[in-house]
Amino acid sequence: MHTEYSRIIDFVVTLGGDGTFLHVSSLFEKQVPPIIPFSMGTLGFLLPFNVRDFQLQMRRVIEGSATLLPRMRLMYSRFKADGTLDKSGGVNVTNEACIHRGTYPHLTTISCYLNNHLLTTSVGDGIIVGTPTGSTAYSLSAGGPIVHPLVSSMIVSPVCPRSLSFRPLILPSSSVVKLQVHKKSRGRATAYMDGRDCGELLQGEYIEVRKSPYPLMCVNRSDLAAGWALDINQLLQFNRTFSYPHDTPFSDDDPNSREE
Repeated sequence: MHTEYSRIIDFVVTLGGDGTFLHVSSLFEKQVPPIIPFSMGTLGFLLPFNVRDFQLQMRRVIEGSATLLPRMRLMYSRFKADGTLDKSGGVNVTNEACIHRGTYPHLTTISCYLNNHLLTTSVGDGIIVGTPTGSTAYSLSAGGPIVHPLVSSMIVSPVCPRSLSFRPLILPSSSVVKLQVHKKSRGRATAYMDGRDCGELLQGEYIEVRKSPYPLMCVNRSDLAAGWALDINQLLQFNRTFSYPHDTPFSDDDPNSREE
C-alpha cells in the first residue's frame, strides 16, 4: 500500500484472528495507523477485544479514552554474498524474521553475528529473530522465552539445532543481528518474514535485522499489565500444573490423595 495512505487513515479495524492483524500491518510500507483488533473466536493472543464489544470499544476510541500499546517491529535487509544490498529487503515485520531450511532435506549451517561480531554458527533447521510480540508465536514453539510487549528487545531462538547448548538469547533492541548462510552449508535456506516466504538464500547470502523506527500502535485494554497476565494464563495456560482426572483413585475422599 502506498505510504501516503497512512497519513489519511485515522485507524484500522481488524475482524478475525492474529493472522488478520499481521496481514494489516504488512499493508503499510512504513508507518501504520493505530489498529483496533477484534477477535472473531480464534485464539487471538494479539486481539484484546471480542467482536461483541465492538460498539463500546469504538466509542472509547472516538471519545479519546482508548489506551495505545506500542508494539516494537523489526526491519530486515537482504544482501548478496558480495555484500550488495538486495532491493527486496527493507521490510517491517511484527513477529519475527527467520532463516529456515524450508523444503531442503539437509540441515542448513547459519552464522549469527551480533553487531558485526560472530556470535555462533548453528547447524540445524534455522534461526529466528523475534520481537516481544512475536515471543508468543513461532519463537515460543522453538523454546524461546515469553517477553512482555513493553520490553524493548530482540529474541534469537534456534530451530531444532544440532546442539544441546544453543539456548535462546534476549538482546538489546539496539542490536543488529546478521544471519548468513554459511559458504560450506550443505543446504540452502529460505527467508521468512512473519511466516511469509521471502525467497531463497544461497550460500554466502545473508539478512540483517534491526529495530524498526515504525512501531505498531495498537488499541489495547486500559490496564496493560493485567491484560497481559490474563492472556498468558487463559490463552497459553501459563505454568498450568498436571492434574488427575476426577475418576482416578486420587479424589477428595481418598486419604492417599495428593495435594495440588
